[in-house]
Amino acid sequence: MITPPPEEMACRTCLVPLNTLGTPPTHVHPVHLATDGHAPAPVPVSHLATVRRTCDFCGDPYPIWTLNGGNVTAVAIASSATVVQNFGETWAACATCQTHIDDGHPNLVVDRAVQALGVGTNPEVRGRIEELHLAFLDDRLPGRTLLTTTPWPAAFITAKDLPKVRDRLAHFYLGSDDLPAALGFTGTRGQIADGLDQSRLYWIDDDFTDLAEHAATQLTDLTIGHDTGPPANVFITWSRPVTQHQITAASWTVANDGWQLVLYRAIGAGLDGKPLQRLREQVGWLVPMATAHLTEQQPIDAGHLAATLITTWLLITQKAAEIDIPKVDKAVAKAYARTKRDQPEVRVVRIRGRHSSPSGAPAPTPRGQGRRQSSRFWVSGHWRNQAHGPGRSLRRPVYINPFLKGPAESPVKTSSTVRMLSTHKPQGDGPTPRPA
Repeated sequence: MITPPPEEMACRTCLVPLNTLGTPPTHVHPVHLATDGHAPAPVPVSHLATVRRTCDFCGDPYPIWTLNGGNVTAVAIASSATVVQNFGETWAACATCQTHIDDGHPNLVVDRAVQALGVGTNPEVRGRIEELHLAFLDDRLPGRTLLTTTPWPAAFITAKDLPKVRDRLAHFYLGSDDLPAALGFTGTRGQIADGLDQSRLYWIDDDFTDLAEHAATQLTDLTIGHDTGPPANVFITWSRPVTQHQITAASWTVANDGWQLVLYRAIGAGLDGKPLQRLREQVGWLVPMATAHLTEQQPIDAGHLAATLITTWLLITQKAAEIDIPKVDKAVAKAYARTKRDQPEVRVVRIRGRHSSPSGAPAPTPRGQGRRQSSRFWVSGHWRNQAHGPGRSLRRPVYINPFLKGPAESPVKTSSTVRMLSTHKPQGDGPTPRPA
């Protein structure tokens, strides 16, 4: 019976992968890492959404692949002690190093490592680095695994890019590159790819993104059902990363016994040239960072993975949104026409404009409210359970936007704090309003 290798550990405090040192092995921070002196707090990397690892070849802070190769151990012998450091048989590679490896240029990978270490042209140092690299690469195993926990710089996806972003993501799911086992995609990649192909595409503008993110933090307990979640497959992209995990997009795929939710982070910011082109071709613009299988009547609250997506959908369906469908980018339209696919539609979501009464006069004060208020004040946004269905016996959550309460001609209390949400026109040429 083959004993599986021990799971990789990272420090819970700084999110950096830990090395093992000595016999018996202990977990230590990498020797090149400058820390604040805290002791390593080991935790399995599968328990973390973000891991601050670096490329094991050159030290680049944004690795994208995990490779398996020779088990590399370095032994340093001094007069006082012998130190054994195990570099392991699983190494992380950045997009540039991976490109050089794929193209058969390991010498360029060594050049990057020498430059990163700042050791100039010292032949002895270069020779030691090359020995370590070749010890790993000479025994490299086929295949590779996508790294989904790298905290990439913020990247922004526009509405016109959404069809090709979706198509590249679906293509990756159908490919041979592996995804981390901790994500739990075994047997579902094809289903998610099919769901993406059939998805309605939504791009959420800046102001609506602000509203959805704020409302999600106040989401009260609700249960997932066909009246709360999207009724069909959808792919939603926000104008900027949301939540502390920097989520850029989400896919919602209908399954036989519920729904499959996948959250994505954007990748590739800061790259250029051939490494960026290769990354876009092989992976695309997004990587899955978390997934959940949801079932009917499953409870959802502000801390759930699905909170921002469900909140965005509830705001869209409760008519807080105006949805426009701009013209498809010409290059995308031609690409779809060549493959005889229906032209994609991207629904651009923005906050519905507020309209004053036709006469411009202030709204009358409702009867029975007693003394007329002498000032106006802001009421914070909040959720309210709205009656619906047969005999209004069912309840669904409706978000009430922040609003001013009091006579329209009265001053606003200066002690109030308000977050204003404006209305911007969406991207695109000649948008046409459509239903959700």
